Amino acid sequence: MFGGKTEKYIQGVLAMTLLFHISSVTGNCTNTTLKLFDDQIQAIQKSVRTIVEDGFCNKKNAPVGFHAYMGSTKTYEKGVVWVYDSVVTNTHNAYSATTGKFTTPEQGLYIFSIDTLSDPGKASHGGLYVDGKIRSWQVCNNGGGKSQWLTCSNSAILLLQRGETVYVADYYSTASIRELHSDFSGAKLN
Repeated sequence: MFGGKTEKYIQGVLAMTLLFHISSVTGNCTNTTLKLFDDQIQAIQKSVRTIVEDGFCNKKNAPVGFHAYMGSTKTYEKGVVWVYDSVVTNTHNAYSATTGKFTTPEQGLYIFSIDTLSDPGKASHGGLYVDGKIRSWQVCNNGGGKSQWLTCSNSAILLLQRGETVYVADYYSTASIRELHSDFSGAKLN
């Protein structure tokens, strides 16, 4: 009926609830005992229905957020969208691991974070863009020695309308971005 993890979760909840809440029956079963079983089963069904209809099974009620990181080291030319291709969290499927863009599913106040690791002698200049306009800047200029890596971070809080597109691109020159330690995250605050 529900499929996948949701169905297994519901089955687990039902089994645990029955184990912990049904009184042990020995000997003479009465109408009172059967009524107790019926009442408990109805209460469990109501609880499961509430979880499915009002809880996180309904994506409309799930909080808006995403988190993705670079699955491999990449080089991007100025103005090219950085694609964080390894997705960890993506409610509402609002972030695209193909395009590297997040499209706001709802109007509201959002927070975004960019974390970038540069290899020795490499640089990046990550700009946080909203519909083509830069809203926040990050510089990760690693002119250090042969074994010095540099991590840079930046956060921005933006009031956005539904349907606006948010992404990261280098605003200055060619960017070299290290895998695993470079990520892009966002969440709706209200």
